[in-house]
Amino acid sequence: LIKDLNGNHVIQRCLQRLGSEDSQFIFDAAASHCIEIASHRHGCCVLQRCVDFSSGVQRQRLVAEIASNALVLSQDPFGNYVVQYILELAMPWTASEVISRLEGNFACLSMQKFSSNVVEKCLKLAGEDNKAQIVRELMSSSRLGQLLQDPYANYVVQSALTVSKGGLHASLIEAIRPHLPALRSSPYGKRILSRTNLKK
Repeated sequence: LIKDLNGNHVIQRCLQRLGSEDSQFIFDAAASHCIEIASHRHGCCVLQRCVDFSSGVQRQRLVAEIASNALVLSQDPFGNYVVQYILELAMPWTASEVISRLEGNFACLSMQKFSSNVVEKCLKLAGEDNKAQIVRELMSSSRLGQLLQDPYANYVVQSALTVSKGGLHASLIEAIRPHLPALRSSPYGKRILSRTNLKK
């Protein structure tokens, strides 16, 4: 029903009308089939409503299940919205858990249409330590030159430039510096140049 064109509306109405205790059977199904539901056109919306209408342990279980599958879901056309949704809940442990699942893959994820949005959301909403972790991984990547000129990753690098501070920001600028000649002739690279003081 959750994935059905009409059935998903029935489930959403159940969530609205039933209390969180009476909706437990829905939350159980959602947690047990998290990837399957989150990566479905209708299911992703129902899963977000499950998070909305759950509370306490129920919500923690659902969010933990989504976070633990963040690497797969971030790359999915529908699942990425569910990961972004839990990041927006402003529960500090959620961002840390999502980032720990994506760790080691930030460069690759930044170059994909759907997951690049998740990486940007992490940079925007995570705590300072987590932001720094992502920025360090991006700037030490052997693919930094590619990231700077990529249609999706260049936005991630722009976000990294915006959120990084002090010594970390200076290190990121220095990591970008050797790529200046290539950036000047790239449409995406020019966006990076406009965000830095490296135009000279």
